[in-house]
Amino acid sequence: MINEIADKLASIFGEDTVIYAENQANGFQEPAFYVHKVLTSATHELAGYQAKTDSYQIIFFAGDENPNQKMIDVEEKLVASFDYVGNCLAVNRSFTPNATERTLDFQFDLKARVYNADDGEKMKRLTVNESRE
Repeated sequence: MINEIADKLASIFGEDTVIYAENQANGFQEPAFYVHKVLTSATHELAGYQAKTDSYQIIFFAGDENPNQKMIDVEEKLVASFDYVGNCLAVNRSFTPNATERTLDFQFDLKARVYNADDGEKMKRLTVNESRE
């Protein structure tokens, strides 16, 4: 899903957008995005389906030149265009700018209903030993 999020960011901000999914020993080239998964939760439903929620965080590093304006522009574009990633709906979107660090923290959940194919063999019968001694 990280690749799909990166594709979504590139479609919004352009193909030359710098996007990281791992920490960099030498630091990030700025401006750039850093994407990582925070949490996954799933609730079983009927007929083998699950309601799945994946929580993600994207941190935008604005760089030194006009960081506050860049953070505002990025937030406005994300609010307007970051709605679906693949077939998953982005919900609970929240934005926290940090002027001191020149970062914009964007957190969101991707919700999906997934079907888990059961490839295992089903129990054909259960034998219970009812004798007591």
